[in-house]
Amino acid sequence: MNIQRGSFQHSEGYVLEYEVTEPESPSSPYLHILFHGFSRIEKHVPPVFARKQWKQADRSVCLSFSDPIHRFTRDSCCGWFLLGEEEFVPKMYELRAALLERHGLKGTVWHGLSSGGYAALKHCIRAGGDDLAFVISPHNDPTILPQWEQEAVPFRHLPGMAAPETMTNIIKDWADPGSSRFLHALVSEKDSYFALEHLRPLLRSLHGHESARAVMLRDGRGHGFIKDADYDSQLNDAIHRWETYRARRSAAAAATAE
Repeated sequence: MNIQRGSFQHSEGYVLEYEVTEPESPSSPYLHILFHGFSRIEKHVPPVFARKQWKQADRSVCLSFSDPIHRFTRDSCCGWFLLGEEEFVPKMYELRAALLERHGLKGTVWHGLSSGGYAALKHCIRAGGDDLAFVISPHNDPTILPQWEQEAVPFRHLPGMAAPETMTNIIKDWADPGSSRFLHALVSEKDSYFALEHLRPLLRSLHGHESARAVMLRDGRGHGFIKDADYDSQLNDAIHRWETYRARRSAAAAATAE
């Protein structure tokens, strides 16, 4: 296993840190990109990376990002990845493209929990691939969350801090003709706030399209990390559904071309 850490520098001095893990013989045909969510800084030493929770993770090419806010201040703990976005995002996508090409991978799975789910879904769309967003309790509108006032508002006037966007606006072109993106969203049994105020508006905006699926886990848990076994089984199911959907769309496109 080859593990490398690197960073991107912003003109305002911010640092986006990342970690790449590359097994000698990857068994997954996909690149897995992980964004962390809320992370109490006193319990971690930056950089903070999302924990891999599926059995094949050590045989998959993985790219993890740490929100630049962690190096800038100890007073913000969320992973919306808005600080320095305008300069960091092109570099993130260039690194993604390089890893896809280096290993001959055929797509990207974007992982994220909560605020990390917000980042994962956003970049799944904007990176421009027919990719899979595998997200847990993703935010729709970060500004309606209590932690937004505590974690983001004090820093919103920093140079290079991107404005928050509502996910229902970001995904308005989700199911455009020719697109084979797929969304697999999870929410825990006792996470009713995120189910109602964040996930439900996302699903409604997609009007029941076949490229989006949501699952409520009967796990007795609230907002937070799900069981590794659930993560693993749901990820396998999500990849299978995504592959099936992509194959069907590709066959339909080929038939139309004839």
